[in-house]
Amino acid sequence: MPTYEFLNKETNEIEEHTMRISQYDKFKEQNPHLERYIDEAPILGDGMRMSVPGIGQPDARFEREIIGRIKEKVPHNTVKHGHKTKMPREW
Repeated sequence: MPTYEFLNKETNEIEEHTMRISQYDKFKEQNPHLERYIDEAPILGDGMRMSVPGIGQPDARFEREIIGRIKEKVPHNTVKHGHKTKMPREW
């Protein structure tokens, strides 16, 4: 079950609640003093975290560790011949 974070408007504290997705709407109706809280921390899969600022290319550690492991461990991969895409990246 997912864990949701809510900001309690009365106490100004962040609370965690674990519930099924199907229970979420009813929970919000029953707790109008709680507002969904979403942290502004960057997502780990974000392309900007994998790139060197200013040049939009993966850093050397990503190249060495992640791409290197793919080349070694995944059979019949096409990364062995180069992982560069033909299209420019969006970030």
